[in-house]
Amino acid sequence: MDIVLTPKQVTRFFALTVIFLTLAHLAGQFSTYVLGYDNIFGIIPMFSLNREENIPALYSTLSLLFCGLLLAIIAAGKNRKRAAYRYHWAGLAAIFIYLSMDEALSFHESSTRPLRSALNTEGALFYAWIIPYSIGLVLLLLIYIKFILNLPGKTRSLLLLAGIVFVAGAIGMELVAGPHDAQFGRDNPVYSLYSTIEEVLEMSGIVIFIYALLSYITSELNEVRITISDSREKRSI
Repeated sequence: MDIVLTPKQVTRFFALTVIFLTLAHLAGQFSTYVLGYDNIFGIIPMFSLNREENIPALYSTLSLLFCGLLLAIIAAGKNRKRAAYRYHWAGLAAIFIYLSMDEALSFHESSTRPLRSALNTEGALFYAWIIPYSIGLVLLLLIYIKFILNLPGKTRSLLLLAGIVFVAGAIGMELVAGPHDAQFGRDNPVYSLYSTIEEVLEMSGIVIFIYALLSYITSELNEVRITISDSREKRSI
């Protein structure tokens, strides 16, 4: 039996999941800041986009890991053909697996205070992890510019769009939220709004990225199938 997953079907699943998590989070924020109930048997923290170690955080970890696996599939296919840029695909796979670990273990957040203290950052750079990650992003773009230019037009456009949306959330909104956090803290509706926009942009960028990768696999590496077979031979009576 073959189960064929199309790019649109898989992307629809991830998109609907993002919509559900966003709506659940917004309902929780309404309950917290309008109705005055901020827990409700632990349900609100469980679905908050502003917290770690909950359902949205698990989703983000798994979606980034899924991207890493798709990139690894592409890298393996390119390696079999000894194709150009096969190491670039492998590098991206490693980066996204690291990002999934970062999402699960909060590497970047744990580095903020030591970096802030060492570099004496404030204002837009209150979240000091932005500095090394931004430098890494620029270096990555320089290394991958030829790779990006040699991608098929559709794939290139989708990957660039995904990157812009994701970085706008991950770094752009952190630049905005940092000064507010420094002055007013996080337990207020304004910070919640900034954090919500950040997380929705990040998750949306990943959904676009998944669609781009699946479309590329479909067009360049043929269909991706999950095959379930019965190895036992049928006996005639």
